[in-house]
Amino acid sequence: MRWLAFALFAIVFLGLELGVRGALALGGRTVAPSFVMVLAVFVCTSAPSRQSLWAALALGICLDLTNPIEVVDQARTITLLGPHSLGYVLAAQLTLTMRGLVFRRNPLTIAFLSLLAAAIASIVFVAIMTLRSAFDPIDWHPTTELFQRFASALYTGGLALVISPLLLLGMPLLGISGGTSRGRSGRMM
Repeated sequence: MRWLAFALFAIVFLGLELGVRGALALGGRTVAPSFVMVLAVFVCTSAPSRQSLWAALALGICLDLTNPIEVVDQARTITLLGPHSLGYVLAAQLTLTMRGLVFRRNPLTIAFLSLLAAAIASIVFVAIMTLRSAFDPIDWHPTTELFQRFASALYTGGLALVISPLLLLGMPLLGISGGTSRGRSGRMM
């Protein structure tokens, strides 16, 4: 994978996440798709495993740094490194595990895996934030958050269905083939 090209894709998708996500939100900014998750799943379906995990971690860190958490009864926010990062790494691991069972160059595959990966990342995020709410006075309602994030995961799957054909066209730019690579041939000696 070409890391410079990935960085450019990440910047574009992070910009879409921060700029366009609010315009696509349903229910008063509570349910919105994740552009960055679609990119993470796309990379994980096509790139080598180690590079996929590093890419997912980098995307998760970017989201952690750009989404501060408001503290209740105080005029401050905290930046918590970890909830998105860990969620994205586990979502990447799920995608890497499942990619051998699916057709990698199919928009339906990217959509389905984006839905599952977003759901896994949501569970991790809500679990970490629920534990964190015991230490910091943040306005946190785990059941409501989990419901909204699962609805957002469905929305992310729909978004992936729309933008994955464009990502599939960009595979040569990223330097990923999308096929399986085997170290040895399948012949018997």
